[in-house]
Amino acid sequence: MIKLVQPQITDLKYRKKLLKDKKTMAFNKSNGGIVDFNEKIWKPWYALWMNDSKHYYAYIYDETLNKYIGEVSYHFEEEYQEYVLNIIIEYQYRCLGKGKTALELLCKHAKENGLRFLCDDIENNNPAKKLFLDLGFKEVWSRENITMLKKRL
Repeated sequence: MIKLVQPQITDLKYRKKLLKDKKTMAFNKSNGGIVDFNEKIWKPWYALWMNDSKHYYAYIYDETLNKYIGEVSYHFEEEYQEYVLNIIIEYQYRCLGKGKTALELLCKHAKENGLRFLCDDIENNNPAKKLFLDLGFKEVWSRENITMLKKRL
């Protein structure tokens, strides 16, 4: 069973590991691939993402495996004037239905918190695009190599 768990600040070492994994972050190649999530920024990052109503962040926890397998989040993106989501599943756990469940849980959580829509700006060649479309996200616009997908909750 998959569930979303908001981490404690001491648990951010998992996020650091996740964002440094080359295979997991391969989808982010056009933005540099891996991301350095340095401990120096953990405290302000955590304060924002755990205490601001326009931000939500959680780990994806697989109870069967008894471990974290990824992360989900959403935040209000000024550029788009929309709530934009993020989902990252560790490379070895992709294509097993775990991302679908996590995305459904994130959408449910967002709706319970009063959001009417969630969006994601996803690269056209990202295989996760099919997952979003299968879950009812619709293409809103496309430019260069990015497509904006949006779902009414």
